[in-house]
Amino acid sequence: MRERILQLKKEGKIYPIALNLAIGVLALLGVLLACVYATRDGYSTWLRRMLYFTQQSNLWIAAVSFAFVWVLLRPEVNERHLRMVGLFKYIFTVSITVTGIIFCALLAPFADIPMWYLSNVITHVIVPVLAILDFFTDRWILPIRKREAVYGLIPPAVWFVFASVLCLLRVDFGRGDPYPYFFMNFYSEAGLFGAQMIPGERPQLGSFYWFVLILLVVLGLCYAFYALHAAIWHRREEAERNEKAVCSEEKNDEAL
Repeated sequence: MRERILQLKKEGKIYPIALNLAIGVLALLGVLLACVYATRDGYSTWLRRMLYFTQQSNLWIAAVSFAFVWVLLRPEVNERHLRMVGLFKYIFTVSITVTGIIFCALLAPFADIPMWYLSNVITHVIVPVLAILDFFTDRWILPIRKREAVYGLIPPAVWFVFASVLCLLRVDFGRGDPYPYFFMNFYSEAGLFGAQMIPGERPQLGSFYWFVLILLVVLGLCYAFYALHAAIWHRREEAERNEKAVCSEEKNDEAL
């Protein structure tokens, strides 16, 4: 691994530093805009808007992106720090990807109010895309271990428990509703285990079925990200071995 870090130093740090700074700044900007325009967007206060997974996942990815930059800017890159921050980047990249998928697939298409304003585009589209790009193209992010792949479930699961408690306590999430998203509306006609399909409208499924579906999506993302990242690393290492073999053969030919 020490040889790998030395090789990475030769390739430079400009790309990962610039990309991670962009992710961190844009994520914070999106959250800031969401808070500033909270009342305009129908929320009672900006604090209520901070209860949503969108804002929290953007803050998580911003924090780990800035931490990654800090690790890279240190005079000596510490392998333990690099691996730890890389693991958190994987975990929070899964979370921000969930944010983007839920918004684009479930919330925006069926919304009865405008959804494509600047803060939403930044926090639900631009930041997730940049985070995914960084995770799969940044050579400084070391491969995660297979047993660590399931860790990507932790932030969504913790937030879900937190939000569910607030739902059961009928806490207002800022719009006068005791739930943050329609699939967490325990008090709808579908309730927890009901189901109602109306053509052209959002499926009315009980919250339990939405939880299972989203859990499977997150779990699928975890192992897809793990497998794809591992495959990319394997191809990089194979290409480097082949390159070294060719260089070695050329040196032997020259010696002869």
